Amino acid sequence: MTRSILKLNHLEPFAIGGTRRCYIHPDNPCLCVKVLREDRTPRERRRLVAGPKRFLPLQRFDDQWKEQRAYDELLSNLTDATWQHVPEYFGTVDTDLGLGIVSRVFRNHDGKFPQTLEDLLPIEGITDALRDAIQEFKQWLRTDLFLSRHLLPHNIIVVKLTDTSYRLVIVDGIGNSEMIPISSWFKFFARNKIERKIRYFDFRINELLK
Repeated sequence: MTRSILKLNHLEPFAIGGTRRCYIHPDNPCLCVKVLREDRTPRERRRLVAGPKRFLPLQRFDDQWKEQRAYDELLSNLTDATWQHVPEYFGTVDTDLGLGIVSRVFRNHDGKFPQTLEDLLPIEGITDALRDAIQEFKQWLRTDLFLSRHLLPHNIIVVKLTDTSYRLVIVDGIGNSEMIPISSWFKFFARNKIERKIRYFDFRINELLK
């Protein structure tokens, strides 16, 4: 039995990232559908690299495949706080723009789409509310031993719960990027990796505030 094709081509994406476009699901405004940009397909990305990396399998250049794997692992290690800081996952769907990953859409308390941390920091700086949200986010990473690629401010949105309280949500770059995933196997390596990611995250925040 074939799956029906979700039509996205006539819609405007509400966000465009480095490799993907994000659309509001036509049948459910609470859901997002992420598809690859046509210029960032696995084949196109592999074509642009040099050296030994060009001989890696295509899936190593596929952000959809990576995110599916990350969610599969996440689903086996859920905690009460998981979906507060990661968009809840609802599987995949076939679209007229290729495979789509379906997840929850976060909005501010006023209904607007949240800004990324990269966009917000240069405008508002570090307010008390944002500082608290950043600290809570880092504590969650440590408590849940949440593994990610680099914690880049443009992959983290700031959801305004009220005018004076925020929550940070990582919307891209989830999952363990290690070729041999020792951080997924051993908590000692996971803790060390997370601390390295947090130090780099703090560095990027300080750079945005200069």
